[in-house]
Formats: sequence, C-alpha cells, structure tokens
Amino acid sequence: MEKKKNTVSSQTVTRIVYGAVIAILCITAIVVGIVAAANKRNTPDEPNLPIDGENGNPPEENPPEENPSDTKTELSFALPVSGGVLGTEYDEDTPVFSNTLGEWRLHLGIDILTDEEAPVFAAEDGVITGIYKDARFGYTVEITHAGEHKTVYSNLKNETLVSLEVGDEVAKGDRIGTVGDSAISEIADEPHLHFELFVGGVPKNPTDYLRGLKENG
Repeated sequence: MEKKKNTVSSQTVTRIVYGAVIAILCITAIVVGIVAAANKRNTPDEPNLPIDGENGNPPEENPPEENPSDTKTELSFALPVSGGVLGTEYDEDTPVFSNTLGEWRLHLGIDILTDEEAPVFAAEDGVITGIYKDARFGYTVEITHAGEHKTVYSNLKNETLVSLEVGDEVAKGDRIGTVGDSAISEIADEPHLHFELFVGGVPKNPTDYLRGLKENG
C-alpha cells in the first residue's frame, strides 16, 4: 500500500514539472512575440526602389543637365591695332590728368599708341551695336560679343565708318575703322585708339583681357 502511494506521488510531481515547463515555454514564446512586434514597429520601412530588369540593381540616376546660362563664356581678345603700346592706362578710382583739357578725369579705358590712320580691327567675334560720335572721344564703334562683353573703339576717322551698319556681324580681325584725331578730350596726346571694355555693362580694365599689349617705354 505504501508503495502505491509513492508511485502516485511521483506521477503527480512529474505532471507538475511538465506543466511548469510548458507554462514557461508559452510565456517565453509570448514575450518573444511581443518584442519582435515592437521592433518591427520601430524599424523604418525601406523605400521600394525600381529594379533594373537585367541585373537586379537600382537604375542609375541621370546627371542633371547643365544650364547653358551657368556656363562661363571665355573670350580671347586680340589687339585692335598694330603696335599695341599702352599709353594712358585704365583707372576707375584715381583721376588721370588730361593734357588736352588741363584737368583731372577718370579714364575708364586705355589708349593704345599707334600710327595715325592705322587700321582698327575687331578684337573678337561679335555684332556692331553702336556707331556714333561721342562728345569726348569722337567717332566710335561698339561691338557686342558673347557673354555680355562689349568693346568700344574711339578716336576714329569719320570717313572710315560709312561702310558699317548697326547689326552687322564681324569676325575677330575684321577691319572696322581707322585711327583719327576726333577725340576732343585727347587731341593733344599722341596718335592712339581709345579702347574700352565692358562686361555686363560694368567697365573693366582692358589690359586684363588683351593679349600682346606692350608697356610704354
């Protein structure tokens, strides 16, 4: 009888142990499920990328197209007259003394010394946008070039301008006039071409753009 009681007790203990193990496994599974669900909620979704049908890789993005207006225009200006010796220099800050007027004035261009009646050439390809007589610098031709550049040729002879018209296209080296003495404000100076250069309407020092200009002396 005693032996039967011990057997029953042993079976009861075994059931309890099995029950406890199963309960622990269930609790563990529930905890793992809760943790996995929480991690999934906190993980950002990856974007769906289009797939290249051949190799399974995302398609390459095309580089942005270059805006032509962002491209800097580089021009190479040639000397507009033979000789190419620098006379009166450019100065936008300090007035330059005028031998003709006997006074100090800003000189927003340069004087290129040469022979009187020397031919004057376009310094770069462009379109003639002005032919007139300036009150100070005499007969003048303006040429507009790419990149908002403009060159101005003054102190010309009037009779050399009759073959030109506003709107004419000219190439670098085309003859556009002859050096004269029509610049009233510079008539006491040596024969020269008064030459100015603008970029976007702002005067620039032509010596920074011209190739082959020589220092006087």
